Amino acid sequence: MGGSDQTERPPRPPLLSRVSARQLQYLDFVLAGFLAVVAVAFIRRNGNVNVIVPALGAAVSVALRRRAPFAALTVIIAVVALATTAATANSVADPFVAFPMYQVASVRERRQSIPALMVALTCFFAAALVHRYSSSIGGTGNDSLAFVVAVAAWFVGDSVRTRRTYTAGLAEQAAQRQRETVERAQRSVAEERLQIARELHDVVAHSLSVIAVQSGVGRHVIDEQPAEAKKALAAVEMTSRSALDELRRMLGVLRRDDGVPAALAPAPDIGSLAPLIQQVQMAGYVVELDVQSTAVASVTPSVGLSIYRIVQEALTNVVKHAGPARVLVEIRDEADVLVLEVSDDGGGRTGPVTGVNGTDDGTAHHGIVGMRERVALFDGALTAGPRPGGGFQVLARFPLENLVGS
Repeated sequence: MGGSDQTERPPRPPLLSRVSARQLQYLDFVLAGFLAVVAVAFIRRNGNVNVIVPALGAAVSVALRRRAPFAALTVIIAVVALATTAATANSVADPFVAFPMYQVASVRERRQSIPALMVALTCFFAAALVHRYSSSIGGTGNDSLAFVVAVAAWFVGDSVRTRRTYTAGLAEQAAQRQRETVERAQRSVAEERLQIARELHDVVAHSLSVIAVQSGVGRHVIDEQPAEAKKALAAVEMTSRSALDELRRMLGVLRRDDGVPAALAPAPDIGSLAPLIQQVQMAGYVVELDVQSTAVASVTPSVGLSIYRIVQEALTNVVKHAGPARVLVEIRDEADVLVLEVSDDGGGRTGPVTGVNGTDDGTAHHGIVGMRERVALFDGALTAGPRPGGGFQVLARFPLENLVGS
């Protein structure tokens, strides 16, 4: 039962929160020294040397109880048992059973403290039996005091340990809730940043691509074909204004004060595809829109925005990479799936390939990744890659059960 293993100190009650563990250990040393001094003074005054062993044993157990609670309990049990057996001032050490027994019960689990209590009570009982029924020993002594002190100290210590465990559990739960709150906030911020980056990419990349193409056309034909240059500049102006309007809408959402509603324009949706296609047509591309779907009339606004952004990104890639090309934008129903297909016959790129499993090759661009993310929001699948007969194809499939608003 003896041992010198160190135990991690549990939280202390508020009354002792300002007293350090070292200061408490010093108090134990002071009490142990006081017991030793009292024992020596008692011997010198009364000449009863039988007091010295119980008193010094109690002093040692008090001094050791924090660093080695089981060793301290072993010492006091042995001292009390011997004093009880010999009927020599056994009550001197009995009250000090409380110190190591309380320490064991307050810092150790019940699977350790209960056996320690049972060992102590067994030793006290055996010593009391020897004391009472041995014919060679006289005197009575207080045999029951050690029993009462040990049991009471164990109950108090176990109650304190249980309270500490409960308090530590509450503190851990509070810390866990705080960590979860911080993690949710961080995830929310990351998701918002991703959404903002996705929207900015879609707006800026498309508009700047169209502007770059039209500006190049205007620069090349301004001398020989001023009318064509004028058309190109008109397309640049229209695209620029459209991009500025969308950027103002986004910045209005980001900059609005609490309680002050922002002046919001409607988010683009499937109905906004016609003006988008007109911009690309003004850049010199032949673009056709074919909507063969009855589900588009009932999709949620978020679905409409995602479809618009996917078409926008696909057309941007056509302008940037495909060269002269014809483009078909098709929306159709297939069983329980809404299919969006944007295909071109251009030969100016091979482009990144994104499979239905979400993997990209090393050349994958942010635009393709953004399209895949938008489709994944609705448990859909997206493929993007070169067509066997030439050109490029973006194919998105949306499960209808996730698209229609209730």
